[in-house]
This record gives sequence, C-alpha cells and structure tokens, in this order.
Amino acid sequence: MIDELIAAGTAKTCCRKALLYGLFFTARPYESVKNRIFLELRTKRAADLAAEILARQFSATAEIREYVRVGREYFSLTVVSKALYSYVRALGDSEDGRLFHELVGYRCDECAGCFIRGVFIGCGSMNDPQKSYHLEFSLPDEVRAEKLMSALGRVVPTPKRVTRASKFGVYYKHNELIFHLLNYMGGGQSRFVLTNTFIERDIRNAENRATNCVTKNISKAVAASNRQIEAIERLAESGKLFSLPEELRYTAELRLENPSATLFELAYMHEPPISKSGLNRRLTRLLEEADEKE
Repeated sequence: MIDELIAAGTAKTCCRKALLYGLFFTARPYESVKNRIFLELRTKRAADLAAEILARQFSATAEIREYVRVGREYFSLTVVSKALYSYVRALGDSEDGRLFHELVGYRCDECAGCFIRGVFIGCGSMNDPQKSYHLEFSLPDEVRAEKLMSALGRVVPTPKRVTRASKFGVYYKHNELIFHLLNYMGGGQSRFVLTNTFIERDIRNAENRATNCVTKNISKAVAASNRQIEAIERLAESGKLFSLPEELRYTAELRLENPSATLFELAYMHEPPISKSGLNRRLTRLLEEADEKE
C-alpha cells in the first residue's frame, strides 16, 4: 500500500509541496544547528521521494543514511531548510494554533489529500484486511497527534488515539472509515483490494452464521428427540404408556423407531399424516405424562 501511494505522483507544484510537508510531519529540528532537521523513514522509496521533492521544491540536498535498529531497517534524512525548519518547530508547539492549510499553504483542492498521503507514507501502516481492519499513524509526540486528529476529523469521523511506549498512535478500525481515508489519500488500488476483502469477509461471515444456525438447530432437535425418547421409555417401564390413548401410543412407537427423524418427517410418517403442530401437541403430552408422579 505504501508503495502505491509513493507511486501515485503529483502533477501540481503545490501538491508536491503538500506531500513533502506531510512526509516531514514526524521530523525533528536540531536545536543546536539552526534550519537543520532530521527525519527517519522506514523505506528507501519514501526517503528517495522526500529527497527528490526537496531538490525540486527547495533546491535542497538531503543526506540519506541507512541503518538497522532492533533488527529493522531505517533511512534517515538530514537537511537544511529554513521553511521546513520553521514548519517542524510549529508542529511541536502546542501554542501554535495554525491549521495545516496555513502552515503548509494549500493552493488547490487536492493539496490536503496529498498532505495526508505524505503523513501516511512517513509514519502510517495498515494491517492485512484479511485478518483485521486497522489503519494507524505513529507519531512522536502528543501535540502532533492532536493536530493530526483534528485534521483527519474534518475528512473522516474523528479517529481514536493510543499511547504505545514513546509513540502516540492515531488510528481507525472501522472498514468504511478506512475506505474513505484511502480514497482521500489517493490509494485507488488499495481501496479496490479493501473493497473486495470487505465483500469476501461479509460472505464468509454470512456463511458462518448460516452454518452455526443450522448446527444449533440440529443440536436442539437432537436434544429434543432424546428427551422425548427418554420420556417414552419411562412411560413404557412404568406401564403407563399402554393406558394412554391410541394416538399417543402410535406417536410414541414412531418416535422410538425413528429417533433421528425431524418433526416434519415424523409427522409425515403417521397414517394418515398429521400436521407438525399436531405432532408437537402429542409429544408435549407424552412429556407431561412422563413427568407426572405415579
């Protein structure tokens, strides 16, 4: 999915700038060196994308370094840019109430979607939808988490937040919300795959519910048949069965001879056939007779 968003491209200069600012959403400034910032990304393609747009938009060169931490590969970018430095400092400032369209400088209707796409490329992830629905942004501080939640809430109903060690997660778990967010970011193929997964899971869940329902009904029918047979056997042992009306004795014999028959099948076996409700009345009467004290 990340690769698809990276490959989506942007035709407009303003959208490329918004995408770049999104990529640098988790960057941090060097306090000791003015205008110098550091960004950590998880894929080389994301790092190359950031470096490419930096060169085109700001004529700036990024120093890219690859390293491994806790068994995972990372790519860092170190760059000097007055505009990005000012932007990154504003992101971590809880007193700075400017919205993203003011910080970034959106120029068209697509800029906001490109910005969120950049944020997701930089710090987002999504579970395999075959297993669970979960899309999350992992952010370095609470201030940025709150600002992103506010921005996302204007597009898709407000996401939830969780604290994970030193990170702050902003996430969605509902399939329709994830679908709309993917559409907003420009993830066409991922949206298509997700839609197919929704359909497959719905069909599978419906089949499971139907199977469970059938299994439950069979279990109930077997349990009811066992109770009826036990009652008839008690009546026979006590000799009470032979004093019952002929129609009840006839039904009792059929049930003993056909323990696995359904009520419909058992009703049809009568000569002449009787209704299902009529059979139910007879079986209920047999149960009542067996429960009566002798």
